[in-house]
Amino acid sequence: MQIDKAGKSYWDDVWMDSPLPLPVNPKETHLDNYVNVRFHEFFASLFLKSDSRGKHLLEVGCAKSAWLPYFSQQFAFQVFGLDYSEIGCRQSQEILAKAGINGEIVCADFFSPPASMLGTFDVVVTFGVVEHFTDTRACLEAMARFLKPGGLLVTSIPNMTGWLGTIEKMINRPVYDIHVPLDAVALRQAHQRAGVKVLKCQYFLFTHFGVLNLNGLHPSSRAWKIKTISIKVLFHLSKLVWWGEGILGPLPPNPWTSPYIICVAQKEL
Repeated sequence: MQIDKAGKSYWDDVWMDSPLPLPVNPKETHLDNYVNVRFHEFFASLFLKSDSRGKHLLEVGCAKSAWLPYFSQQFAFQVFGLDYSEIGCRQSQEILAKAGINGEIVCADFFSPPASMLGTFDVVVTFGVVEHFTDTRACLEAMARFLKPGGLLVTSIPNMTGWLGTIEKMINRPVYDIHVPLDAVALRQAHQRAGVKVLKCQYFLFTHFGVLNLNGLHPSSRAWKIKTISIKVLFHLSKLVWWGEGILGPLPPNPWTSPYIICVAQKEL
């Protein structure tokens, strides 16, 4: 039985009070934007090899998406989003409108989407979705249904099997518990079992402690204040590493310190 370990009410609460993000802009090269620049390099290596202009890209789990405008502006995709949070969908539509992007947001569960969306997309992307469900294979099978034959499925998840997961468990166990910890091998195998061809599955970046969060903890408590300071210190440590990488070159991603795992898979022709 498929279980959503986070649930719609959790995400509605998360999206409700947080400010709208600006669209991802890889031209901003300061350290606070370092992670987005590195993601841009990754996506450019995928999408600049072929003409993406006018092709259809769907972000599953698009609530409050700063990425949909990016995919339109940088690669000329026609962008679509899907999420089950009405609040998050409204915010995504607002972000697109402010960016002047003509995208479409659909509020629905990706396990039971409108039939008209199936088999219509050239690319499906997700950021931190599949690890919240107990059956990773079923999630990926559901997402692959949106793809045309030959289409790409790009799955990004936090690396909760490394140091990031260990620290998150210590500072905010409820957030850790809504994740299914997956390493790169498990994510690759889940894609293979879902019937898509894995092109690459890899750890991404050397470090990024900014992924840690205190969602659900009461902000007036002393423990929250101490943990907030701790996360800020770790984030500044990440920035110090990034500064060094800017001089010496990127450090190698690995199973222990890397904050993300990314898998790129293709639906068979």
